[in-house]
Amino acid sequence: MKTLKDRVAVVTGAGSGIGKATAIELARKGAHLALADIKEEGIRATAKEIEALGRKTSLHVVDVADKKRWETFPGEVLKAHGKVNVVVNNAGVGVAASFENHTIEDWEWIVGINLWGVVYGCTFFLPHIKQAGEGHIVNISSLAGIVPSPTMPSYCATKFAVRGLTESMRPELAKLGIGVTSVHPGMINTNIPKATRFKGPKAEKLQAQGAALFERLGHPPEKVAKKIADGILKNKARVLIGPETYVFDAFKRALPVQSDRIISQLGFLGERR
Repeated sequence: MKTLKDRVAVVTGAGSGIGKATAIELARKGAHLALADIKEEGIRATAKEIEALGRKTSLHVVDVADKKRWETFPGEVLKAHGKVNVVVNNAGVGVAASFENHTIEDWEWIVGINLWGVVYGCTFFLPHIKQAGEGHIVNISSLAGIVPSPTMPSYCATKFAVRGLTESMRPELAKLGIGVTSVHPGMINTNIPKATRFKGPKAEKLQAQGAALFERLGHPPEKVAKKIADGILKNKARVLIGPETYVFDAFKRALPVQSDRIISQLGFLGERR
């Protein structure tokens, strides 16, 4: 895509964080927005900022893990905007715990949102992007989709899966003139620590520490949003965000065994043994 002017973009998780910042940035580039989130309050606030830029919005309360909701969602967007050019599959959650402390319900919850939410977004909107004649799909992975964390196995599993899905789709859809980009943010100052289930004896303390760490050291979501918009316009395969992501990506490629050992010692947000 050479321009976002008067194109229609769908953004999930648009009520806060990366989703909100991305929706606003795409509006600044000229796009109209279909804003989706599980809570209406957040997307109403996002819509006000976008409408102040002179762009059209529509609001959609969507649980991205709900397949039946996805069956009706594209029709609502088409009714409001007439077409779809861009889909940003952003909504996500986390579980911070060792594998042993994950329940099957934890796995079902995170896979439903982080992986099925992306699969549904790609599946249900792709026919409409094809019909529009040009478009782009953005799937939000993570630094955790590049290097693993021993304390977030389910989060890493879903983010590696999103990366693999995106990289597989890209050459297939390139033949149709549709771009596909995998986005890998590092530490971003969003609500992700609050949307993460911390497990174990020090769960509350670790969650508070995680929130404080992200607030102090995290990059602003607007930085992610600008790189996503640039990635769409330049049809980038991968977008890395934050120096930590570049460092770990290079380290993982150059010294895969050593990098895994170091990461296993560092831990991440969850339990440490």
